[in-house]
Amino acid sequence: MKIMQLCVGIVATNCYIVYDEDSREAVVIDPGDNAAAILQAVGQEELQVRYVLLTHAHFDHILAAHAVLARTHAKYVVPKDDVWLLKPENMGAYRTFSRGYEPDEPDILASEGTEITFGNLTATYLSTPGHTPGSSVIRIGDCLFTGDTLFRHECGRCDMAGGDFGLMLRSLARLHDLEGDYQVLPGHEGISTLAEERAMNPYMLQAVGKR
Repeated sequence: MKIMQLCVGIVATNCYIVYDEDSREAVVIDPGDNAAAILQAVGQEELQVRYVLLTHAHFDHILAAHAVLARTHAKYVVPKDDVWLLKPENMGAYRTFSRGYEPDEPDILASEGTEITFGNLTATYLSTPGHTPGSSVIRIGDCLFTGDTLFRHECGRCDMAGGDFGLMLRSLARLHDLEGDYQVLPGHEGISTLAEERAMNPYMLQAVGKR
């Protein structure tokens, strides 16, 4: 498994391209903006993008989805409880940043346990609501693509439409309890490990302390 990380858009969203080295089949996770850079990276590695996967559907994770889908003919995988956020009218105050955004209908509605296979790799959806109703963590191998649920020593905000801090704490407790260690690749800022977050993340510590 190989991972490329691109920082895109006005709020520095992490877009990830994950691919199987043997088959060159790939997924693009959270194409938040700058489709040209995403497609250039795909082309340079001669990848076949099979799926575009969303961890959630806030504007800063979807603005390049249409262009990537149109060029690659990939299937669009969206958490089922976030489909409403794909509509520009539901972007709220952030609609001004949409710049001609075109919504696409999902091909697959993801929920807990949804598995997406590409090459010899499998992406598994873990439902982690709190930031949005459909917020999810995508597990591929020993990596967790945590979107805006879990950041390094932080968690996502819960004060926007559909946010729920109580659900966020439950989701963080769930991640805390996963067996073993994982690389944590969040939707913004730097990477971490689950072991580090168990020890250092105040929100995760709060979540497990409330039990």
